[in-house]
Amino acid sequence: MKISIKEWIVFVLVAIIALGIWYKVSYPQFTFVDLKIGRTQAFKIAKEFLAKQGVDTNSYLKSKMFFQDNWADRYLQRALGFKRQEQFVKDNAYELFSWGIRLFRENQKEEYVVEVSSRTGEVISFVHPIKETEARKTQDSETSRSIAREFLKNQFNINFNEYDFHEEQTKKFDNRTDYAFSWEKKGIYIPWDKSEDAGGAKLLIGATVSGEEVKDFYKSKLDIPEKFKRFVRNQMISGSSMFSVINFLYLGWVAWAIFILIRRKKELIFQKSYRNFVAIGIVILILSIIDGLNNFERLLFVYPTSSFLAPFISLGIINNILNYIFLTTAIIATGLAGESLRYEALPKNKFSSFFYYINSTIWSRSVAKLILLGYLVFLILLGLQSGVIYLGQKFVGVWVENIRLAKLSSSYIPYLSAFIIGITASFSEEIIYRMFGISWGRRYLKNIIIAVIFASLVWGFSHTQYAVFPFWYRGLEVSILGVFLSFIFLRYGIIPVLVAHFLFDVFWGVAGYILGNSTANLFLWSVFIMIIPLVVAAICFGLNREEKQKSLEISLGEAQKYNLDILVAFLNEKKKSGISLDTVKGELIAYGWDQILVELAIKQVYKS
Repeated sequence: MKISIKEWIVFVLVAIIALGIWYKVSYPQFTFVDLKIGRTQAFKIAKEFLAKQGVDTNSYLKSKMFFQDNWADRYLQRALGFKRQEQFVKDNAYELFSWGIRLFRENQKEEYVVEVSSRTGEVISFVHPIKETEARKTQDSETSRSIAREFLKNQFNINFNEYDFHEEQTKKFDNRTDYAFSWEKKGIYIPWDKSEDAGGAKLLIGATVSGEEVKDFYKSKLDIPEKFKRFVRNQMISGSSMFSVINFLYLGWVAWAIFILIRRKKELIFQKSYRNFVAIGIVILILSIIDGLNNFERLLFVYPTSSFLAPFISLGIINNILNYIFLTTAIIATGLAGESLRYEALPKNKFSSFFYYINSTIWSRSVAKLILLGYLVFLILLGLQSGVIYLGQKFVGVWVENIRLAKLSSSYIPYLSAFIIGITASFSEEIIYRMFGISWGRRYLKNIIIAVIFASLVWGFSHTQYAVFPFWYRGLEVSILGVFLSFIFLRYGIIPVLVAHFLFDVFWGVAGYILGNSTANLFLWSVFIMIIPLVVAAICFGLNREEKQKSLEISLGEAQKYNLDILVAFLNEKKKSGISLDTVKGELIAYGWDQILVELAIKQVYKS
């Protein structure tokens, strides 16, 4: 595909403007991330802390997970906005990001969870669940409070003149009494809504004393009003409900695609394409399994010690593999069906599918240019999303969660998970929602604009479970991005949208490592993943294979050659009768004739 100089100039200028919008609106949230303390160092700190408590860590199973204080992040964004949230965090040394180190034994309640700041390496919280029947020396409330105060003063160098007593909770067991104490910092009360009963957040420090032992403690915790929690949970439930509705449409699409495959399975386009889509599906299946193994500690961290470990892990792995297999099936089915529908519904958009490249080559300089275009589209996506989010924050109280950062950081190799997410999301979603969805909409809804809007809405509102709240704004935001990607898809084909989507998803996973304060290893590997498409472009540019369509006649079987002869004879008769080519072609395809055979016959009969 040729891209004119004028088009390149327009894309470069728009990308520069978009990058400026992103830098102004979204860049500060990444410089806010501080990940100097890595997984290994955090575990070493937790181990040393427990050793001082007399805990032999060698006798426990271990799991390490990256935490983000989602409730505090949500509340501060909603109540203060990002800039004031950043100032609050700095002024109060509040830790939004941390490492959770869990030590446990199978089928035993007693365990240890140590939370280590990813910024300073300080132990900021500790939880030590024990059996309800375990005995401890009984202390009175005042003595226990003194133990808690002294511990927090020594542990965090707390000046209690800056705090007021907040709450005491007493829990009596058969053989002991536990006391939980908390203090609130003076001068901090953050309302989130103007209504009288909305409530406001307080900044707390606290500890739980069992006998003479401080069983749990935390350095700082935002006490979130119950009304805000109910508000957020309602958003989550609404988002999940919307996702369930969209999921029915998604499942319907997959079923429709399978029906098309069954009906058109003998078409030449399937025979030429199925190996490639099976290969894509298998690669994504393998990568998904690798990603599951890479995130094994996340599964281990949520293991309930009331059950046996092996069945819990086995069930989790089986559920994941079933999901991976379904995704693979959906990619293969919608990919092949999309090729067939695209050939019928969008005959002039030959670059909007894989078949053109399957039948010629991807190792051409034309593809190299499309990859470079993908980078510009990626930058425009960043700016477009930032602009939409900014308007939402300004007018409807939108807040954004860094769930991708927390999820990836819990992986053994975070940048590997970022790469796999980018590959999986770009191929699966562009195949399902762009290549199949738009072709399906054009074929059955009879209008390309309606097809684009419908496919974009389905794609957008399938993202309502996470990342941006309120849930409906997340659906709107992604739908707008989908309309833009659809334009690129229809004008420039599948390559630039695949590249842009890959870069977009990878970037939101690794941006904290590149732009924030992280380790050199995370920074360098994250940058490398972002330039992988450039490496592919360089290879395409160097090989410079001729982008020439292979003759399809040589791929015909005996039955197909026989059908081609019938079509040629039929078209000759129609031509003599003066019937228009478009009418005849439409009738043949409607009656289920192989579209490629129809095209080959037309070329023979209507040589001009």
